[in-house]
Amino acid sequence: MLLQQEAKHKFISIGDILHLLPGKGRALVLVFLSLPFCQPLQIPGLSMPFGLSIAVIGARMIFGKYIWLPKRLLGKKFKTNTLQKVAKKTLGVVKKMKRWTYPRISGVCLFPFRHVVNGVIICLLGVFLALPLPIPLSNLTAAWAIFLMAFGMLEDDGLFMILGYLVFLITMVFFVFIALSLKLIF
Repeated sequence: MLLQQEAKHKFISIGDILHLLPGKGRALVLVFLSLPFCQPLQIPGLSMPFGLSIAVIGARMIFGKYIWLPKRLLGKKFKTNTLQKVAKKTLGVVKKMKRWTYPRISGVCLFPFRHVVNGVIICLLGVFLALPLPIPLSNLTAAWAIFLMAFGMLEDDGLFMILGYLVFLITMVFFVFIALSLKLIF
């Protein structure tokens, strides 16, 4: 893959990643950005930049725009070995998921305002992912919702979109519970 070849030679920025991903790049970028948080052990320091990147991508989806990020986020560089680990896991997951995904329940993927609905949900999930909460596994549900929705968009699979929406609802309940708990404490 072109991205892995590029990462072997130098540090790579988010801007380089976006430039190297053609076609359904937005969905693939969302899969790539959410995957590190879909496991219980997380890479420290990535939550804020990746979450904000996801939120901006979601906001751009609302208005039907292509991926754009501020220069500061585009210039954020990652060590080669960190990117290679994430890319390797992403490709492994994508290859495994390919056998389960195919275009189905097309009404979910093709309804008229899908970009607005999906953009709002992804933007909210990106904000939740970026929150610096010291609560274990707080990123897990948001990341899985983003991952499922992005994979559904990538493969035009309505079932994955529906699963992403369900996990989004679970995430909303989780964060409302956290907010109410913090309000009771203070």
